[in-house]
Parts: sequence; C-alpha cells; structure tokens
Amino acid sequence: MLRTRLVTAFFLIPLILGSVYFGGLAFFLPVLAALVYAGYELFIMARNAGHHPSLTIGLALIALILLNAIYETEHWSVPGLTTNITRDVLTLTLIVSLVAAVFKHDEHWLVDWGITFAGALYVGWLGAFFILVRALPNGVIWTTFALATAWAADTGAYLAGTRMGKHKFFPKISPKKTWEGACGGWLAATLAMFAMGTLAGLPPLHSALLGLGIGIASSFGDLAESLLKRQTGVKDSGNIVPGHGGLLDRVDSLLFTAVFTYYYLVWILHI
Repeated sequence: MLRTRLVTAFFLIPLILGSVYFGGLAFFLPVLAALVYAGYELFIMARNAGHHPSLTIGLALIALILLNAIYETEHWSVPGLTTNITRDVLTLTLIVSLVAAVFKHDEHWLVDWGITFAGALYVGWLGAFFILVRALPNGVIWTTFALATAWAADTGAYLAGTRMGKHKFFPKISPKKTWEGACGGWLAATLAMFAMGTLAGLPPLHSALLGLGIGIASSFGDLAESLLKRQTGVKDSGNIVPGHGGLLDRVDSLLFTAVFTYYYLVWILHI
C-alpha cells in the first residue's frame, strides 16, 4: 500500500505543481475537474446511504461557484453579468432547486435538498479558495507552500502514527488516528513551512504559525470527511487514485488548508 501511494504521488505531484506554476486555465481546469469529481463521490456516498441528492444541481453548483471564483480573480468581462455573480449563482440555483422540489415533492425532499446544497458548498465553496490563493500576489509561491505543507503534515502524521501512535484522536470518527500522529503531522507542517517561508523572506514567527495552522487545518479537514464517510458507511470515497482512495479522500485536508492559508495571508500578513 505504501509503495502504491508513493508511486502515485511521484506522478501526481509534478502535474499538480506544474498546473500551479502556469496558472490561468492550466490551473483552473484541473481544479474544476477534480472538485466536480470529488463532489460526485460525495453525492454517490449519500445515495448509497439511502439519500437522493440531486447530482445535476449539486455538480452544477460546484462548477458555477468555481467559475465565479475564476471570473472574479481573472477580471473577465461577460456582457449581462453583474459584478456580484456569487449572488446571482446562488439565487438561480436556490430557485431552480426549489422549483424542482415542487415537482418532485416526496417526503424526503428537504433532507435531499439540504445534502445537495451542503455538499456543493463543502466541496465548491471551500475548494474555490485554491483559486483565491493562487490569484494573490506571489500566488504561485503561496499555493505551492500550502500544498507542500499539507503534504508534509499528512506524511508526518502517517509516520508518527504508525510508529508511535497509542492514544486515540477522535476514535468515534476515525479509529486509526492518534494524538501522536496528529502532533507528528503538526510538527512536520510547522517545520516545512518554517523552512520554506524563512527562505522566501517570511518572518520566522509567521512561517511557523502559518505552518502550524495549516497542519491543524489539514487534520480537521481530514476528520470532517471521515465523519461524512462514517455517516454513510464507506471506507473510502472512491478508488480513482491508486493507494489513496477517491479524489475526495485526497482533497479533504486541502479544502481546509486553502481556507486557512487565504485568510492568514489576507488578514494577518495583509498580502
């Protein structure tokens, strides 16, 4: 399993970092494809648990939210659209989904409607922060640092957990995770960002705090998806990524990482 994970990472990481470097559509299209598919996995998980979220509305909403992010950050201009298309997108999808519910009107429509929108916001809204971070000044550097730090956290948590893990960390959600693993991931993330940030001219304190924050955000992003999987009775969200499970399994920690990175850079560092 470890060998398969390493081989997959060996091929995927250069592709991911290449898309970050080139930006624009070379970055947006892979993000769009990955998150739409991750949303598909989420909705299929819900369907396997006996719910009936709308794939059409849910996936369309994820795509529209991401298109809104690239529209605003790239300063594209489309005749007839307002400058606040986030409002327009959410208004349109709310109305369309509720009109669809009127025609469907079964006894479970409210739960299914809620799963559709919550799932789309979870994957699409949080995922859009990848695009927002990349659009910041020096966005290539920040996005690369955030991804590398999250990967360091994942690796550190795995190594510390398998070698020293004894005390359970939220055992009802993810029985295999331990405090030793979590702390190992946080330490690895802190050290990784400290090294990269300091070399890039970021003050050491901010480098360490940003790394620690990403490590914590990454672990709770992973736990949030573990909770969803436990609620729907599946081990992995899918099997599209050899050795890693589904795409949602791979982006779960990155969703929280992107959000934390963006707000730390904007609110604390005033990037």
